[in-house]
Amino acid sequence: MYQVFGISKQAYYQRKTASKKKDYDNQLVLEEVARIRKLMPFAGTRKLINYLQLFLTQNNIKMGRDALFNLLRNRGLLIRKTKQFHITTDSKHSFRKSPNLLENLDIQHAEQAFVSDITYIKTDRGHAYLALVTDAYSKKIMGWSFDDNMKVSMVKQALKMAHKNCRFNPKSIIHHSDRGKQYCCPDYTEFANKLGFVMSTTQKSIHTKMLLQKESMEY
Repeated sequence: MYQVFGISKQAYYQRKTASKKKDYDNQLVLEEVARIRKLMPFAGTRKLINYLQLFLTQNNIKMGRDALFNLLRNRGLLIRKTKQFHITTDSKHSFRKSPNLLENLDIQHAEQAFVSDITYIKTDRGHAYLALVTDAYSKKIMGWSFDDNMKVSMVKQALKMAHKNCRFNPKSIIHHSDRGKQYCCPDYTEFANKLGFVMSTTQKSIHTKMLLQKESMEY
């Protein structure tokens, strides 16, 4: 067979072995993705690749976000998210708004600053909300919480998980968010301060342009 392709016998079997390893690696990744999505049913490619980093390293698998996206697309495992017309930020409140500490800040290492946000997700059973706490440097999801409402308890749960997942000293980490009342109310800010976080918020609403966004395939 290798004579047909004009390559050596050794090169032929090397390619054959590499192809088998790729198929095996892909299957391992798909099984791990299935495991993750049992906990986070709506995790898209960007979130999955962060969760997979340790798994990929432990199994000596080289796979970036693009390769993962193509693998999931070929298997019909991408998730369609509806983004338009769902505002998750209510900034019309009297709670104190913290200064923007991320503006012009040079973020140089992990766990220097966390970014918190709430994402609307449409499900077969109706609407739901996903609260995320993401490391601004590594883009790793440090904490999350999923519920059918946007109560303060949901974002507190996500931050509590993020604090627990810190590998270094969690004191004085910047906590950045929009000006939503969930993040600015005393119940949340006092909770965050007790954990050692320093509060920071955007100074302008950034959600007007989100109303113009159309449904798109996650990536």
